Amino acid sequence: MKEKIKEIIEDVTGEAVEDTTEIIEEGILDSFDIVTLVIELNDAFGVKIQVSELLPENFANVLAIEKLIKSLQ
Repeated sequence: MKEKIKEIIEDVTGEAVEDTTEIIEEGILDSFDIVTLVIELNDAFGVKIQVSELLPENFANVLAIEKLIKSLQ
């Protein structure tokens, strides 16, 4: 799952990330990218990320995104 998340982030942002890369804090992911990322994650993992879950801590890094997705499956 982590590898797929990293692949999606790279597709959306054009930057490769590691599991603990702080993608929001380091400016890799901006507000426009988050919308695209959520759509791609929803499609790839068959989940529906709600607006209430669009919190910085849920998208801080690959591990946080993985935890969010697992909680929705």
